[in-house]
Amino acid sequence: MTVLSRKSFSRRRFAAAGAGVAALSIPTLAGARSRRYPLFNLQTEPVSGKVTMWVYPLVGGGDQAANEDLWASIVSSFNAQYPDVEVNVQVEPWAQRNEKLTTALAAGAGPDVGYLNDDFVPQHGGDGNLLALDEAIGDDREDFTDNALASMTVDGTLYAFPILGSVTTMVYNTKILDEVGISDYPTTWEGLLEAAPAIRDAGYFATSYAGSLESSLNHSYFPHLWQAGGEVLNEDMTAAAFNDEAGLEALEFVKTLYQEEFVDQGEAVTPPPPGGGVMMEGRVAINMYADNNGARQFDEAWGEGVLQVGPPLEHKVQTSYGTSAGFGVFKDAQDPEAAIAWAQYITGPEAMPEIIGPGGYMPPRKSLVGLHGDDPLLSEFEKYVELMHGGVRHRLARQIISTMAPYLQAAFLDEMSVEEALATSEEDVNRLLERG
Repeated sequence: MTVLSRKSFSRRRFAAAGAGVAALSIPTLAGARSRRYPLFNLQTEPVSGKVTMWVYPLVGGGDQAANEDLWASIVSSFNAQYPDVEVNVQVEPWAQRNEKLTTALAAGAGPDVGYLNDDFVPQHGGDGNLLALDEAIGDDREDFTDNALASMTVDGTLYAFPILGSVTTMVYNTKILDEVGISDYPTTWEGLLEAAPAIRDAGYFATSYAGSLESSLNHSYFPHLWQAGGEVLNEDMTAAAFNDEAGLEALEFVKTLYQEEFVDQGEAVTPPPPGGGVMMEGRVAINMYADNNGARQFDEAWGEGVLQVGPPLEHKVQTSYGTSAGFGVFKDAQDPEAAIAWAQYITGPEAMPEIIGPGGYMPPRKSLVGLHGDDPLLSEFEKYVELMHGGVRHRLARQIISTMAPYLQAAFLDEMSVEEALATSEEDVNRLLERG
């Protein structure tokens, strides 16, 4: 566990850290910093105190030193405006992060500010662990996208300032599609199923499906459920909603992909090794929900000019999964005003590019649209930010996924009917929700 604080770094160290971050930054950041941004609602009264923040590796492929340098530079810039606030940034590992945070908060040993994925906000907001930030955000709310704010909101209350988003969308292996003679690249379920037999018969896989029990349904079944017009839970989040026409249609679509061998059947139930698998080998024509980091790897593996980015897959709705994250302030913060000032600063239009730019994350601020304009791959992903559907905004989101996954897998493996899989899964999810 690394602790970064004002006291931990000399001014010389800060300068070196700033240089290290600049080396990590993508070229667009220099242009982004030169833009004019609307003023945001930073505190205007003198603020003092101590702030401890927990965050996770966001840059450098998880390199600890790169992340330490990033935050050292940002703390230095913050202290130029708030010299009486001492900030300690702890860069924690991703693994078991919410379990550790939940345990620490229960013991009164948690941070003042924390990085929260969208599916952690309902838990900590619902448990009363977070301060409401609606008043603090003020007019700055207008600069955030609606879906970013919604992902940080529970029962109408904003509990975290958005910091980043992600996009998953279609990427095409044009070498395969050109070889097969498909020039009109599929963008819909119907188009994909129409093109798939020719791709399969040519010795390739039309697409891929991550249906293992270790995989998240956010990257497999849920996007198809949303594309069919369905939702995982009902509007008030009290009961399962996926056992309907949309849920059946989505699961039938997945089953068809598997049963017709339009996907690699082995990888549909067993994840490929890191950096391996049929997608990296260039044997898959279409990835239905690639993220920008995966697309970067495919682009390098397939060869120059082979990968093409397309819009999210469409059925009744054109959408895909996009995660969001933000920084929340915990109710037991030792100096709440200082904690809020820090959280506002790091999610503001000046600091945000420094934090999310090197990692290729999507900006949740409207004023930062075009942040990745100089990157030909990221700029394509950025086009689809507003089409993204967030995950299940419920405190039990991950347990819901674990509950559903075995039944969905049994359905596409033809071990139980689609109808039985959804009905049984619905019963188990509803019992989970009732227990709370």
